[in-house]
Formats: sequence, structure tokens, C-alpha cells
Amino acid sequence: MGMKISTIELKETEVIELEDGSFEKRFINPKKYPAFLTNRSLVTGRNLGITKTSLIGELIKMNSLSPGNGELDMENLTPEQAELIDTEKYLPVIYLGIIGANKNSDLSYEDFLDIYHGDTEQVLNDYLDLVVPYVQQNYSEFRKGLEQSTSKKRVKAKK
Repeated sequence: MGMKISTIELKETEVIELEDGSFEKRFINPKKYPAFLTNRSLVTGRNLGITKTSLIGELIKMNSLSPGNGELDMENLTPEQAELIDTEKYLPVIYLGIIGANKNSDLSYEDFLDIYHGDTEQVLNDYLDLVVPYVQQNYSEFRKGLEQSTSKKRVKAKK
């Protein structure tokens, strides 16, 4: 059974002048990319200096945003919660998901920032779609290995 793969849409922008002299931004050349996190992409993120925190730690912190009901109370955010919805810190992980699934891609982080245009909700959803499966898969493998290593009978030393 395979793992669900996320899709991230990247698109360019162009600014056009309208007949009334005002300007409008438009998205052009949309392209969808498969995305998932790999150990290699996460190490690449650390080596590039674009990631600094633990994925599991961030997930636990994000869980505190919606107290039980799954809804975010934007009017009563604590400073800590407001920091969690600062989307800038989630962008590197979305980029790493793209290079994880497309390891021959020559997309730089700077180029990614130019063509990824998710709003706050989209950034948070894309981040969670990438991180949750990665953490679950790796946690399951860790737990299975731990159970196997501790299930062996131990011999007690005689005194």
C-alpha cells in the first residue's frame, strides 16, 4: 500500500495595465508538482540553512491552535499562537516536499518563493499534507524497530 502524495501548484505572475490605468496581478503558467518529504530533502533543507526546527515539534505546537473543536479563534490568539500561523516558516518545508518528490529538479528555493502563491490557509494545509504522513510513517517504523529490539529476552546477570 502506497503513501498519498501531495500536489503543490506553482505559477508565475504577471502584472498588466488595465484600460483605466490601474494594474492587476494575474497568475500564468500554472504547473502541478508531486510533493513528499524524504530524508534527503530534509537534510538538504538543513544544509541550505532553510530549516531549523523539528517537524514533530512544529506539529505539536500547531495542535494547540485549535482547542478541541478544530476551529481557530483568530480574535483571541495568544502571541505564541500568532507566531504559529506566520506562514514564512512553513515555506521551506513545502519547497523540500517538491524537491523530495522531484529529486532531479533544478528549482532553487528563491525560484520557488517567486512562483508559490499560497495564502495562509493554503500554506498551512500544504505544510500539514506533507508533514503528517512523513511523521506518521517514520514514527511507525521507529516504534516497530523499538518493539523488535526490546522484545528479545534478556538474561539477568547473576550476583
